[in-house]
Amino acid sequence: MVRYILQSSNPTVRFELCSRTSTVGRNPGNQLCLNDPSVSSFHAELTILPEDGGLRIRDLQSTNGTFLNGEAVIDSVAIPGYSLQFGGVEFQLEAEAVEIKVPTAAAPKLAQAAGQVQTLGDGTLACSRNPGLPATHQALGGCGAVVKCPGFFATPSLRSTKLAGGTAGTLLFCPDCNARCESIPGVQTTKAKKQSFFARLTQTVQMTLKS
Repeated sequence: MVRYILQSSNPTVRFELCSRTSTVGRNPGNQLCLNDPSVSSFHAELTILPEDGGLRIRDLQSTNGTFLNGEAVIDSVAIPGYSLQFGGVEFQLEAEAVEIKVPTAAAPKLAQAAGQVQTLGDGTLACSRNPGLPATHQALGGCGAVVKCPGFFATPSLRSTKLAGGTAGTLLFCPDCNARCESIPGVQTTKAKKQSFFARLTQTVQMTLKS
């Protein structure tokens, strides 16, 4: 891909054609404004042709004419190295190669488990937040918190959210990085059932009789 440039030494002007179509003239509304009495208010139109096909020059019924390599033109095509003249102001058409680089996005970093895994006296995994408790859940993909954490937790250390819509169940999340947590395979997570009042009363009576 090339960038077209109009270069003039008298007066010294360098104009880069940044848009596909530009106009030349004395009026400030033109992209290339030339403060010269020989140039009409809206003198000519310049259009960049696709696939580096050159520059189309179209005269806008100017008073003093538009010239390409010294010849008057109404609608013509210029290529790099040609001279363009609007009234009494002459330019040289130049081209510069433009390299388009597409930026590549950095790959997202995945959460990785960090820190040292701790165990209880019997070899059971310990909770990363409360090392005195056995771990029952693990963070999916590892804990992404700033602190170093292996990502193993006891249920009391987790943040819980009940499922909406009357659906039974609770979702558990890491308290620091909000990673979803699930039960560690093979680890018992069910709580002991509460004794009924009758069972507790029976146990109390039995203890009284034994004493």
